[in-house]
Amino acid sequence: MNQEPKVKALVDRGLQLYRQIEDAKKELKRIEEALKAHALTGDQQPLNDPDRDGRQYLAIGTNETVPIILTADILYQSFADGSIPHLQAASIAGMDLDTLYTPIKTWKMLAKTGKAFRAEAVTQLGAHRAALLITAVTQKDKDGIPKSQIRTEWDRATESVSSVPSVQ
Repeated sequence: MNQEPKVKALVDRGLQLYRQIEDAKKELKRIEEALKAHALTGDQQPLNDPDRDGRQYLAIGTNETVPIILTADILYQSFADGSIPHLQAASIAGMDLDTLYTPIKTWKMLAKTGKAFRAEAVTQLGAHRAALLITAVTQKDKDGIPKSQIRTEWDRATESVSSVPSVQ
C-alpha cells in the first residue's frame, strides 16, 4: 500500500510523541511517588483552605514550589443502597439525605467491548432480538444519528511492510 509522504510523516511523528508521552507518564508517576514519600516524612503545614481537613508539604524546586496535599476528608461521592455508609448517613440525615445525595439506578454493560456485547446478545437473545436490542442501546446524538468513534491506536502499531528490506 502506497500512501503519500505526508501520511508517513504524520504517523512517524505521532508514534514518536505517543512513546514520549507514555515514557513521560511513567516518569511523572515515579516522581509523584517519591514526592509523596517526602511529603509523608517532611515538614507539613496547614492547608490554605480552612474548610478542609489535612496538611500540605511544599516541595521546592529550582524556580517553583509545588504543594503536595495530604487530605484527610475524602467524602463518598456515591455509595450502594443499604451499604454501611448509606445506613450511617441515613440514620443521621434522615429524610434530608436526598438533599445531599440522590439515589440513581444504572445499568452497566457486562461485556468489556461492543464486539463482545454483540456476540453475547446474539447468544442470549437470538439474532432478531439482539439486533433490536443493539439498535435500542446504540448511543445517538441530538438528531437521532448513531454516534461513532474514530481513534488512532498508537499502541497497536506494527512494522510496515515497506520498511522491511527485501531479500533478493
